[in-house]
Amino acid sequence: MLPKFNYRLVVVLIVLVAIAATYITDQKYYNEAIRSVLEWKHLNISIWFGSLICFVLHYLSAKGSSAEYAGLIYKQFGIFADSAFAAITYGLAMTTSASILKGVYIQQFFGDVIYFNHFESLDIYSMLVVCLFLLGYSLWSCTRAAWEAIVFSSAERAEAVYD
Repeated sequence: MLPKFNYRLVVVLIVLVAIAATYITDQKYYNEAIRSVLEWKHLNISIWFGSLICFVLHYLSAKGSSAEYAGLIYKQFGIFADSAFAAITYGLAMTTSASILKGVYIQQFFGDVIYFNHFESLDIYSMLVVCLFLLGYSLWSCTRAAWEAIVFSSAERAEAVYD
């Protein structure tokens, strides 16, 4: 009997192997491409606009909703303040992470510019890991907020049942 496969994960496996193989065969091209993205002069403004767009969508979606949110800012100041604070927080996190990633990446992979003079290699790679996580988490949160705003939920509103 043949084993059952999770086809979604098989596709992910194939895509990741293909990415790894293409990177291995042409590292210089991909390193230069990553560098050009990190050095793009419109990167920060693009991140800010992306964050703003995601949370404007979130605000407009939540404004007309009767759903309750659990956030501290929402409970104290409402959905507008919650959305504005989220857009600012994630925008700052993403732009700061991108700037630090630029310095770490160029210094460690190219060595033609030194951004962090008095840091050991472990410290620099630690910054790389932390900034990658922060950038990824912030991008995921912004994307999720926009996705939840534009996709109608198929869930029904829960009603209390009294005995």
